[in-house]
Amino acid sequence: MIRKISVCFLCCFVLALSGCLKEKQTNVDEKTALAPVEQPNKVLDYLALSAHFLINQQQSDGFFKYEYDFITGNYTHWDNVIHQTRAGYTLMQYYTFLVRNNIDSQLAAIVLSSATKALRGYAAASVVHNSMPGKLVSFYYNKNGLSSPERQKNSSAHKIQRLEAEIAATAFAFITEISYWSFTSDTTFTEAREQWKTALLYHARQALKTPIQQNPFMPYIWQAFAVYTQIDLSDKEINQILPQIDAYFLNSPRYMKNVEDYTWDMIAANQRFQTTQQLSFANFVARQTTKILENMYAQHDTTINSCSLSLGLVEASFVLTGKSGDYTRIEQTALGRSQLEYYSSLKYTILPNQAWIALGPGRTLHSQDFKRFAGASIFGMHMPRTNINLIETCLLTGMRFSNEDIKELKQKTGKE
Repeated sequence: MIRKISVCFLCCFVLALSGCLKEKQTNVDEKTALAPVEQPNKVLDYLALSAHFLINQQQSDGFFKYEYDFITGNYTHWDNVIHQTRAGYTLMQYYTFLVRNNIDSQLAAIVLSSATKALRGYAAASVVHNSMPGKLVSFYYNKNGLSSPERQKNSSAHKIQRLEAEIAATAFAFITEISYWSFTSDTTFTEAREQWKTALLYHARQALKTPIQQNPFMPYIWQAFAVYTQIDLSDKEINQILPQIDAYFLNSPRYMKNVEDYTWDMIAANQRFQTTQQLSFANFVARQTTKILENMYAQHDTTINSCSLSLGLVEASFVLTGKSGDYTRIEQTALGRSQLEYYSSLKYTILPNQAWIALGPGRTLHSQDFKRFAGASIFGMHMPRTNINLIETCLLTGMRFSNEDIKELKQKTGKE
């Protein structure tokens, strides 16, 4: 039986609330304030456990330790600037979730403090590119806010790939700041936001001149501008370009290279649909959802962590809910499959005091390291590695499947 979930998209923004915590009120020591999380029994428990772990991975510069391999017992050399800024975005989403549902004010303060620290890091790591307006979040930066000489040594292909990643990363930093500002009214990062917006507008305009397949960063800009228009309705530049971006996605075939393309398309499309209620977004969502379930993920795979697929499918169901005909069938299929993928993926969350994981029939991996990684998510049965991207997607998905737990919590609180 499919658990009832909220059909309201957990928006990246929210109207300023009178009881919101200001940044200056959240200067807490995360290491001492974060109490141990017990064995999770509910979705809310898994969310808290994973949030604790993500925060504990944050470094002094605001960025996060990225990936750990339990086979070698070491952090890998891999990193991803998109996933780094998505961490701040995820924390702000979780903070919004906690405050809106009146859950654990102490944890909410810690989450906001961590997101603020991340924003400082993103602002400090933003660079100016030659002949390009605005700034982009980058791993290649110096104290003058300019692209470092090391960057110039890279090949043309590598430079393009890096630029595309920085554009996507900047979109997440932009959304993070919008959410932060809307809650706290703190203008600390206003200058950074304006620089990011200028850069995103420039790259969006350039992208609209070429086929969508050449611009993998566009779903993130689409989402960022969709969020921003609900915060600042008077921004003429974004109001003008957003319908063009809508058409860019909706009016031509959208090739999906992987589940990442699908998921973030669905998140952006849902954001736009909730604002416009235009049926064209539902048509797009139905078409892409049918395509991914029939061609790319026709079968459920119990051996892998599928939070990313689950997230895209549940977002699709939000757009299609309440409609008739084929929409109803696709919505029910998407929602059911999303639930299946999410709850199946929970077994790949490392639990407190866990000392081993299964690698397949008759094969286990024992390590004391697991106890230090409670709340982390691993790739799957045959991939005993974890990175912050997995944690982010499972956190974002879990917030969409927590409605029953929230109802139970409110009923319990009401009786006390």
